[in-house]
Amino acid sequence: MNDMHEAVTLPDPAVKRLLHPTVLPEARSLYVRGWWFGRLCSPPIVVAIGAIVWLISGNLFASLVAPLSTFAIALVASRWLDARAWDFIPRKRQDPRGARSWQLLAAVLDAQALLITAIAFVLAMSDRPLSDGVIVFAIGAGGGVAVVQIIELALAVARNRDSAQIGARIIMIVAVVASSVTVAALAMGGRWTPESLITVILGAATVLLAQSLWWVFTAVQRRHRRTPVVVS
Repeated sequence: MNDMHEAVTLPDPAVKRLLHPTVLPEARSLYVRGWWFGRLCSPPIVVAIGAIVWLISGNLFASLVAPLSTFAIALVASRWLDARAWDFIPRKRQDPRGARSWQLLAAVLDAQALLITAIAFVLAMSDRPLSDGVIVFAIGAGGGVAVVQIIELALAVARNRDSAQIGARIIMIVAVVASSVTVAALAMGGRWTPESLITVILGAATVLLAQSLWWVFTAVQRRHRRTPVVVS
């Protein structure tokens, strides 16, 4: 930590050993700003931005550039602000699970983004129809997201995680199922074929593979963060 951060007075470890940036006035503003930028690079919100741009403009290029540029800028900003906020707290006293209410709010925002995406998707199709294969793949991807959320909910329960984490998973499961059912009912109707099932499975498998890679990445990051810093 630099001199400015070392000058911050922390609560006595005997009173409160683990700390989160939200409990320190000096770090709270940085953390909150980083959290909001983090929402802008959340996958459901990024996809919702692309869906809204596509609905308004009908331009595929703009629908890709807008969310991707938002994701890149927000990711850099959120990582920098988050790191600066945590710099106020020595690593051995950091409590990464301290912001339970923020976890629930993040889940609510992500859930709303999923529903907005489904609605924008259906509305856009009335003017710019997509092939059934694309629609069915998207439905399968939604099913894959639901499976991921169910797995994470089961892990949260098995590990006796707090109610905020469990509640966040339940919110996301409901939102994903509602979004997928909305698209399946309004976009596909009765046009299901045996080939549609294969495409659904492919869409779900794509999401599960991507999520598996993300789980591996985050596990490596957590292990690195918990590794003590050796000062020679």
